[in-house]
Amino acid sequence: MATLSILGISAVLVILIQITLIDTAKGLTRYYNCVTRDANNHGTLSLADVEICYDNVFKGAQNVDDDGKPLS
Repeated sequence: MATLSILGISAVLVILIQITLIDTAKGLTRYYNCVTRDANNHGTLSLADVEICYDNVFKGAQNVDDDGKPLS
């Protein structure tokens, strides 16, 4: 019975880890697509364009200051 419980918990953890990795990959893909689209539209890529894409793709970035501390 203990072996079955350990296998079940391990299977759940593996599934959760895979889901987490897939979401992160999609976020990075959307970020790179946004940066590439802006660079192709303007012919150049500024730091402002990069920050706008980052803020749009990773919504939590809008709620922190430059040091990563949450805004009040």
